[in-house]
Amino acid sequence: MSLFPSPHHAISKTAISMALLTSLLPAAAHADITFKDHRGVEIKLESPPEKVVTIVRSGPILYRAVDGTADHISAVNKSFFTRDYLSGRYGEILPELGKLAATAAREGFVPNVEALLEINPDVIIQWATEPQNIEPLERVGLTVVGWNCCTEADRRGYLTISGKMSGKTQQAEKILAAQDASNAVLRERFSTFDSADAVSLLQVDQLNDQIRVIANASLDFSLSGVNTPAADDSNVWWKTVDLEQLYVWNPQMILIPPYARDLTPETFYSNPLLASLDAVENRRVYKIPAFAGSPDGPEIYLVSAWIAALAHGADAAPDFRANVRQAYKTIYDIELADAQIDRILSMEENAGSQAYGSLFE
Repeated sequence: MSLFPSPHHAISKTAISMALLTSLLPAAAHADITFKDHRGVEIKLESPPEKVVTIVRSGPILYRAVDGTADHISAVNKSFFTRDYLSGRYGEILPELGKLAATAAREGFVPNVEALLEINPDVIIQWATEPQNIEPLERVGLTVVGWNCCTEADRRGYLTISGKMSGKTQQAEKILAAQDASNAVLRERFSTFDSADAVSLLQVDQLNDQIRVIANASLDFSLSGVNTPAADDSNVWWKTVDLEQLYVWNPQMILIPPYARDLTPETFYSNPLLASLDAVENRRVYKIPAFAGSPDGPEIYLVSAWIAALAHGADAAPDFRANVRQAYKTIYDIELADAQIDRILSMEENAGSQAYGSLFE
């Protein structure tokens, strides 16, 4: 018997191997993507979607972060452009988002069914908490991925689901790991912190005859060594209060959300009715940076370190500018210029507030 196979034998083995490989290729190429949304509904896709519509206002930011491109986003909620897009400075750092069609919804989160049927998207991201705005979409055969609102666990889920949808699970995990690492440093820093030393703060987003404060935000203030006297067990996001109540609380710091574009620290400093507030007397009113421009944005975790630095000094969050630069690189794969970081940090608006320049320049 020959030690060498005949040419016919070799070809036959090769042919069999190729046939087996070919038979497996279609299955691999068209493997289903299967996951559950926040409703517990099983979603099946033949491949990563080419046309994604997001009625959820923050959806474009999250999906762009995970997918690495806006090319697969077909339409968004028009309110994205009036709030998150502006507040988060996404027009500057992610200009491709500015080209998206704002036809996904009519008012609020009510879907524009006719426009969506014309787009014929592979997936529509919609709030699971508004089933009345999901039913019209599923009734006409459109695939809906439901997102819950608005706990920290829900926000992590937005990234995880986007990773599964897009086939970019590693990027989703990378973003979550960056968030976890930053929070772990703060948690360790304040693990033995005496709550009596916590700095009191209020977030104020309206200052008229009535004053509106964010009472029960989902932000974990223990990571920053602060507390808010407006918090209670009601889970109500906003409270409207009068000037007397503001003085009862008398916060040591006041923070202004980036979406409150008509308010700046100077608004408080120049108001004689507020002159005796602790935060105003000590010039500790600050505009929150653009990384909180969207309440669900993947970079919003930076707020905890920013607050810690304001409340307890640079040692509480060292190398903060470098961390901002790295965060945007990790999340969006973009390199921020120094001037862009200045604008993200609202350096100009906060220039007259205590220690801001020395902390973040």
